[in-house]
Amino acid sequence: MSQPPETPKPARKPVTALTVLLWAAPVLAGLLVLALALAMNWQPWFGYAAVIAGVLGAVMMAGEHFGVRG
Repeated sequence: MSQPPETPKPARKPVTALTVLLWAAPVLAGLLVLALALAMNWQPWFGYAAVIAGVLGAVMMAGEHFGVRG
């Protein structure tokens, strides 16, 4: 029996310093919101939620880069 032909996988984009910086941007923005929340005497959970959302955004951006679909 013959096997089906293999389909070539698309080449991945390289991970560059700019890519890592773009992935870190949501986390850094969340840390900025946390600092502002604490400085302005807001509820701290607001800042914590911003950091968590930033981390989730960075994970989603990295997953999109590597072709991970959920």
